[in-house]
Amino acid sequence: MRRWIFLFLLFPICTQVAVLRATQFDPLSIEQLSEQATVVVKGTVLTKSCQRDPRGRIYTKVELQVAEVWKGSPTTNRFTIVHGGGILGSEKATVSGQVDYDIGEEVVAFFVLNQRGEGVTLGLAQGKFSVWKDAKTGEKLARNLFHGEQASSEENISKNRLATQPRLTLAELKRRVQGGVQ
Repeated sequence: MRRWIFLFLLFPICTQVAVLRATQFDPLSIEQLSEQATVVVKGTVLTKSCQRDPRGRIYTKVELQVAEVWKGSPTTNRFTIVHGGGILGSEKATVSGQVDYDIGEEVVAFFVLNQRGEGVTLGLAQGKFSVWKDAKTGEKLARNLFHGEQASSEENISKNRLATQPRLTLAELKRRVQGGVQ
């Protein structure tokens, strides 16, 4: 009887650990992202569409207007990005930890290339930095899950955060991507 009670109590703990483990990230430094990426660009999201591949899987295709190339050699000033998941009609497919790009958003992104030469964001959401202009200083700043402080509008929402990441300027991000010392 004691054994069954023990197993009954242990089961919820084990299932919760498995769920939590599935969404954890091993943070990559900016230098690791840069080293592992084939292409690093700064640009603005132009379009976003969901499609189905030949095997029936839903994926999202994003077109980026490239403003600057920090690493690699894209052939045009438009760069195609693909990632798993999206909403197609009444069907929704999600990938835990997957990156999300919003139309009109300015980003710096780290990519590896698939067989078709399309960009796949490195490290899921870790490989995309959102860029914005500080309202007080006019300076451009960048942030992803692990690097850079949140934009001021986000700070108002999450004042109770335990730790704040140091401020990351766009110029500092570029310097670190292109090989500057930390």
